[in-house]
Amino acid sequence: MSFDKSGKQMIRKPEGTEQLSFLFAGDFCPRGPVPEKLLAEGKGASIMEPLQSVLRSADVSFIQFETPLTNADTPICKSGPNLKCIPESIEIMHSWGGDVALLANNHTGDYGPEPVMETIEILQKHGFQTVGAGKDLKAAQEPLVFTKHGFKIGVINIAENEFGGALRDQAGANPLSPFYNLRQIKELSPKVDTCVVVIHGGNETNPVPSPRVVNMCRAFVDAGADIVINIHTHCPQGIETWNGKPIVYSLGNFYFPNVWADTYDPKSFWYTGYMVRFQVDRKGAFSIEAIPIHFGLDATRVELLEGEEKKGFLEHLAKISEPLSDWDEIMRFHEAWAAGPSNYVAKLIATANWSLEDFDNPEKKKALMPLRNIFTCEAHCELVGTWLKLFEQDRLKQAAEFYPQLQTLREATFIKH
Repeated sequence: MSFDKSGKQMIRKPEGTEQLSFLFAGDFCPRGPVPEKLLAEGKGASIMEPLQSVLRSADVSFIQFETPLTNADTPICKSGPNLKCIPESIEIMHSWGGDVALLANNHTGDYGPEPVMETIEILQKHGFQTVGAGKDLKAAQEPLVFTKHGFKIGVINIAENEFGGALRDQAGANPLSPFYNLRQIKELSPKVDTCVVVIHGGNETNPVPSPRVVNMCRAFVDAGADIVINIHTHCPQGIETWNGKPIVYSLGNFYFPNVWADTYDPKSFWYTGYMVRFQVDRKGAFSIEAIPIHFGLDATRVELLEGEEKKGFLEHLAKISEPLSDWDEIMRFHEAWAAGPSNYVAKLIATANWSLEDFDNPEKKKALMPLRNIFTCEAHCELVGTWLKLFEQDRLKQAAEFYPQLQTLREATFIKH
């Protein structure tokens, strides 16, 4: 999919005069010393000040809220970092000024079930609607349905099965269950004017979605979704229209201070992502606009890309969208990712060292969590499955030969500041 210099693309001609605009922002986690210092000084709103003209222009805004709001010190046992933000971070949400906080992700439950409910209560108390998490599995799975300017909107928000998912009797995020989700979409779609599905999943830092993700998103469209958004990869992925409906494979980060880095690499897509704005009529989205954004290592503000940097981003977005029209290319990129140096999942399997006795040893539990994640998280499971098939077929070296072409899509060479 290509975009004009403003970032817009028409999907089809609009029908009728009743229209609505939707704005989606990617991963948002205002953690770390910089936002906390700004909040303490009463300057939290300055982080999003450069975006106000865009943020205030949408009828309905959605943001991927990837953190619990809590002071609790109750990290769950998992692989990967346990993230949280202070409750005062709600001030930054007010400067965002949007409508819906999307809570289905792999960090909502990082500090246990009580902070999940604390987060929902804080957000709702401050006027934000929430979806994708709840007091138990049934509540977490519940779609959000609301009306705006006469349009009835339905939102389903789901996350791959990493950690912190809701259980039958425990609060958490809404876990991905594709067959159930397909039925849910088919039931919801006829009851609303616009059916939105937002998924949190995929392979982090990979600019091209995997075959499973592509098939799943397309199936959700075929089941009745009008807009499908996939978020989680911490880098932009492409956009396509499938049977006339838009699928955004990843928006990348919106605001996610990089507390792990000591130096700033402008080419890292950790700092550069995009928002997306849809114009919607009674039959779904008829136009789409990509709005590139950037924040630096200091993370003091989120800025709109302008001029040559915006042009460079839109050219990059068109380039990473190209493989979506060719199934062989999707497979080639996926196999290159599986066979290449970025596949930490395969490395873990190849160097694994555990015994059955370890599973009876409480002191070994934390060390075994990466193993749990490999076999229960859909993205990791698909990746290691592909790696093992390539190994079986003696094609690992052949598949890895395509990796340099994939690597060229992982650098934001157009960022000059």
